[in-house]
Amino acid sequence: MIVVLFRHGHKDFNPSDDPPLSPKGLDQAVKLAENVNNNTLPAPTHCWSSLKLRTFQTLEKVIQLTNCKSEKITELNVRSYSENNLQFRARVQKFLNFLDSKSIKPEHRHEVHFICTHYDWIEEAMTLIQCDKNLNSFEYASWSPAQYLVFELQDQTWHLSQKGVIT
Repeated sequence: MIVVLFRHGHKDFNPSDDPPLSPKGLDQAVKLAENVNNNTLPAPTHCWSSLKLRTFQTLEKVIQLTNCKSEKITELNVRSYSENNLQFRARVQKFLNFLDSKSIKPEHRHEVHFICTHYDWIEEAMTLIQCDKNLNSFEYASWSPAQYLVFELQDQTWHLSQKGVIT
């Protein structure tokens, strides 16, 4: 199973609690679809995003291009003010466990999951993912908008195969 973890594209700076992508972010979303179309990134079978508009907008062109399954889920949301550290960590772990459980089933081995979420979620996930690389190293500490990591997930072990950013 392949998992591609994205930080959403560049967001618009407005006072809204749910800002859309900026023009630059919308361009990143188009370029993401181009990367899928030219096989720089694998075509997803599933796209997952948080409930925030900017995460869905980041994947929207890819969803249209591939006609893959897509779902907006609360587990990928940015940390809420009402969550403490343990609650947030447990929510991130819950989604990672979901992916781990899929990875051990033969019927899911050829799936490609695009996951688009937020900086704080990714930062927490980097401490939880059981990977063949040290995801807590400086190399993976900073996530610009539209940055991604590609993992091959086999039997609950995450193998990092690619790092990139859509510019």
